[in-house]
Amino acid sequence: MIWPRRTRYRVLLGIALVMIAVVLGPYGFSRAVSASRALEVVAVDVTTPAPFADRDEPVLRIACYNIAHGRGLADSNWDGGTEKEREQRLDGIAALLVEIDADVVVLNEVDFNATWSSSVDQAEYLAQRAGYRHVVKLSNLDFCIAHRSWRFGNAVLSRYPITDAYEIDMPGYKRWETVLAGKKRALFCEIEVGGQSHGVIAAHLSHRSEALRAASAKRLLEFASSYGKPLAIAGDLNSSPTGFAGAQTSTAGESAMDVFDQSARFTRTPAKDTGDPLAYTFRTDRPSRTIDWILASKDYVVNGYKAVDSLLSDHRPVVAEVVLTKESDAK
Repeated sequence: MIWPRRTRYRVLLGIALVMIAVVLGPYGFSRAVSASRALEVVAVDVTTPAPFADRDEPVLRIACYNIAHGRGLADSNWDGGTEKEREQRLDGIAALLVEIDADVVVLNEVDFNATWSSSVDQAEYLAQRAGYRHVVKLSNLDFCIAHRSWRFGNAVLSRYPITDAYEIDMPGYKRWETVLAGKKRALFCEIEVGGQSHGVIAAHLSHRSEALRAASAKRLLEFASSYGKPLAIAGDLNSSPTGFAGAQTSTAGESAMDVFDQSARFTRTPAKDTGDPLAYTFRTDRPSRTIDWILASKDYVVNGYKAVDSLLSDHRPVVAEVVLTKESDAK
């Protein structure tokens, strides 16, 4: 049977429309709901809660870790191994978090629903196994094409109750990219410890532009100046201060870390580059620079800091112990 030309055109058009709906329908829905589900505060049912550390003074231990979507040292997120291998890697990260024994953990490049990591919510997975009851997640990128999902961003895991949480808008790389997929934003959490509020910002700055990183640092400083309470900024800032290995500047001569330093609002460790590979945070199999940081406002004294040697990600986790100054404690 030979269909008339008009009928053939209608059939082909119908097939094309169905294919477009199958491919773009989930995408349109994912982008439509992305704003409403960008921020999630979750109470995790843990089998063994992380114990409150028995320390001699009221130290708050903060850690940050870019877990690289659980892909390990692979260059592509699609090359992170089988589902079982990824699960074993996440179990290793959870065990490492238990060993680090932080009160607050900032995670970067953590998947909430991504096809390449079998749609495992890695923030909740790690919180449940490492014993953190309180979790906040912020999706930076969120879209779905042809039933493949990409939803990931930053997360904060806490032993202590999180009393407030919201996103801090950041400059985007390209407007069309922001509209089509999303952009990096910072996650603010307020945590109450013994009646004292502590602010924690989980940040992951752009890897593509030092100018964008510097602009993002200025935005975070604007927030810090209006917050007025003890505050830490933690995460993969993709920037190194002048004088450090791998330091870069924009065409205007700026870098994100120099912007933070020049503000004199925060203390950073290490204060200088000693050339010791164990102090570098990236990349773990050939360490060459420090780009993961914990910046503590002047309300704190930093009692301890270290980059933890591990090959579970291409970034090393960083941990710092901070204690309020007597002046801040008296406020």
